Amino acid sequence: MKIPAIKKWRAIRDIPRLARQPVTVFSGYHRELGDNFHFSVSKLRRTHMTTDADVVQHVLQRNHRNYEKSEIQADQMALYLGRGLLTNNGSSWLRQRRLIQPGFHRQRLAALVKEMNAVIQQRCDFLDGKLAREEPVDLYSFTQQAAFQIISRAIFTDSFDEAETQRLNQLMDDIQGYMIYPIRMPFLRKPLRWLGQERKHLALSQQVRDQLLEIINQRRESGTVKDDLLQMLIESRYEDDGSPMTDEQLIDEIIILFAAGYETSANALSWIFYLLTQHPEVLDKVRQEIETVKRKGPIDFDSVRELKYLTQVIEESMRLYPPAWITDRVALADDAVKDMKIEQGTVVGIFIYGVHHSERYYESPEEFRPDRMSPEAKKDRHPFAFLPFGGGPRLCIGNHFAMLEMQLLLSSVLDRYDFTLVSGQEQPGLRPIITLHMDRRVRIRINHRLKSQSVDA
Repeated sequence: MKIPAIKKWRAIRDIPRLARQPVTVFSGYHRELGDNFHFSVSKLRRTHMTTDADVVQHVLQRNHRNYEKSEIQADQMALYLGRGLLTNNGSSWLRQRRLIQPGFHRQRLAALVKEMNAVIQQRCDFLDGKLAREEPVDLYSFTQQAAFQIISRAIFTDSFDEAETQRLNQLMDDIQGYMIYPIRMPFLRKPLRWLGQERKHLALSQQVRDQLLEIINQRRESGTVKDDLLQMLIESRYEDDGSPMTDEQLIDEIIILFAAGYETSANALSWIFYLLTQHPEVLDKVRQEIETVKRKGPIDFDSVRELKYLTQVIEESMRLYPPAWITDRVALADDAVKDMKIEQGTVVGIFIYGVHHSERYYESPEEFRPDRMSPEAKKDRHPFAFLPFGGGPRLCIGNHFAMLEMQLLLSSVLDRYDFTLVSGQEQPGLRPIITLHMDRRVRIRINHRLKSQSVDA
């Protein structure tokens, strides 16, 4: 089967648009050429772009051993974030995955609820302060700080004070904000190196590593044992030889947990809050469910599973605005799927946003319909048509952690506050960098909910 291709001259012409709005450009290509097409701007890199769930399942699950992450993730991202689970490949990745997996088991997550709720209470105190001063709230700033503080507490409990947390947050933001340029536009790598930008951001990465090593050493020297992810990582031992991780490996994994664990959740939460301002009927239904569950007692690790409709809202929001909007794999050997040849060295670009917006898998895909995430609806849909956390053996290790923090934060904030958009704002569009951001700041006004207060009493 011959796969259509974007003409090279056209691909080169579209580079500036791809740099600014890759989601729009790739969506247009798929509408024109179908679920699968080839894309290349040089002989050195040939990409098979796909929104075909059968191809995605083949690459991520059925024949996953023939595919590994490309140099974009395994080399360019690793240059700044280290070789942790997100950027590692092959047997080294599998060894690390087996070592770290217990940190995200049910018992460990249950123990982290206390830390999550402590951060959520701090963020509600922040909202109370904004309300008292009659100031609007910057939506992404609110969700970003909440997500960063939650992952920080989950890893380090109380090892970081507020100033250290803010410093680490800023460093991680600066690094991730820069990485997109050498990743998306490889032709800029040498100029950025000549201009000193690569050296500058590698130095920022080293500052993060130094800060983390200091905290790790303080934990070891104190002899204190805490129920957090850092303690789990320090105490973990490899199955094959019983050895612990080196300090370098330990820091790599912690950086990856930060990088993958806060920006994705922050963006997802921002889009969820925004969508709820646009769909008051959905918000009312969510609040009714929250109030019903709260009548039995405070929402905790066990009762959060009763928030079924809220979970559908979260999932439908991540369908419309998947935080990880694209990923890729490289074919290690010649392969074929659905009569399509995939040659060795071909990069398979899995356009997650395109899969989520495909009319093949979703009726009226641009509409926000939480009911399509019901258990009944999922049974009738392709298992790889919904990929907010990836799929196959490399399914995001923190998917349950992310869902838990979003459920807890949303159930608390939605129950306590009413919120409306500040008037005169334009509808946010897409800003796809490493993750899928809004292209502008969105401000909301908040008020206490009287009904929430009576329920809490």
